[in-house]
Amino acid sequence: MAGAAAAMACGDCGAPASGNFCSACGADLRASSLSFLGQAAAPVRRSFPAVYLKILRAPVRQTVAFAEDPAYRGYLSFALAGIAIYCLFFVPIAVRMAVPVDGNTHVSESMQTLMKALSQTGVYVGMAITFALAYGMFRAFSPVRRSFAAYFKLYAIAIGFVAPIYGLYEAGVRALFDGVGMSALGLITASDWQRPSAIASVALSLLLWAYFVAIHRRFWSMSIWAATGLYLVASLVSNQVGYHLMWWVGFYTARVLINAGIVTL
Repeated sequence: MAGAAAAMACGDCGAPASGNFCSACGADLRASSLSFLGQAAAPVRRSFPAVYLKILRAPVRQTVAFAEDPAYRGYLSFALAGIAIYCLFFVPIAVRMAVPVDGNTHVSESMQTLMKALSQTGVYVGMAITFALAYGMFRAFSPVRRSFAAYFKLYAIAIGFVAPIYGLYEAGVRALFDGVGMSALGLITASDWQRPSAIASVALSLLLWAYFVAIHRRFWSMSIWAATGLYLVASLVSNQVGYHLMWWVGFYTARVLINAGIVTL
């Protein structure tokens, strides 16, 4: 039995392996319905559903494990798939939020289209700013040195994991129950705080934020307090920079397009 275990090859990377996990790439070596296929089953085990479910079982540990796994190269497609699911469920809600619903407010169709595009652009700009700030700050204060590519891989996996949760939750709370979603927490009134959906949205927002702090703490080998402080600063600065940047981008974009006759008020 010992000889057989030693002769076992990892189904994902092909390296000699024994035990429950591959020491080379971290793949799960425990018996499954796909184990008899060997390396032929690697694409299935690395597919979006398989990777997502694996991360879901241990979000922090598995996110960092995939980020540090040299054999896992599907992180970009994983992130894009997660963003696609987010867009499928959340974009219709974001469109309704971006366009005025007051019957007395008249906004042209072209201006509505511009507002919709800018609202979604702002989301991705904010993510990019947070990523850049967090990388610079954590690299400066961390006792370990991580490359830009390694951090990008971590961030891509995290976005791919969180985006579907965000999109599905918003669709369920806002579209099905007309509740208060995470995207509306900054705009809700005092009476909204009495609604259970507002409390649930705050709790989930904090949970997702804690997830990002935890993966940064583990990835950068820092204390929880240092990681919390650095990611808090990165998030707050990103929010302010992103808001003002998109305000000016939106203002001048609308101005140029209106003068060119492409957009009307």
